[in-house]
Amino acid sequence: MKFLLKLHIIIFVFACSNLQAQEDNTADCLEFTGKFDGTVKDLTGLYTVQLIQNNKVIKEQTLNVTARFKFVMRKNSFYAVRFQKQGYISKTVSISTILPKKLELEGLYKFNLETNLISQDLSGQFKDDDIDFPVALVSYGKKCDCFEYNQAYTTKLINSMYNNLLFGN
Repeated sequence: MKFLLKLHIIIFVFACSNLQAQEDNTADCLEFTGKFDGTVKDLTGLYTVQLIQNNKVIKEQTLNVTARFKFVMRKNSFYAVRFQKQGYISKTVSISTILPKKLELEGLYKFNLETNLISQDLSGQFKDDDIDFPVALVSYGKKCDCFEYNQAYTTKLINSMYNNLLFGN
């Protein structure tokens, strides 16, 4: 009987600690904000920005092109943010909120994005991969204790698009 009692206590403690770990994985950790940069001065009207998780749109905002968007993301998850506007090529940013296990959150990390869109008229000038893949990969950086984008990835993608536009490579 004592053995069964001990076994039930062990199972209960394990279940409670597992539940606590799951709660830790759902804590908010990142405030992801952004707007269109100054290169889109002629852009007017509305745009849509979507927060995507597991290939499903979980939040969506339709905003004036001069307005900022804002999403709060939970830790230890993968997201995509997609920008859409009629007459322009959609743009996606991929975000990983995977954090080191021993990191204690003391508030929300913040990441601000300024972006632009490319006219749909130019879509034939680019490789499908260049416009289908995310334009940026955002993740936690241990060195800076911040969220940052992978500069090498984005630079390579932009250079490929630029070269296709100029030289038709």
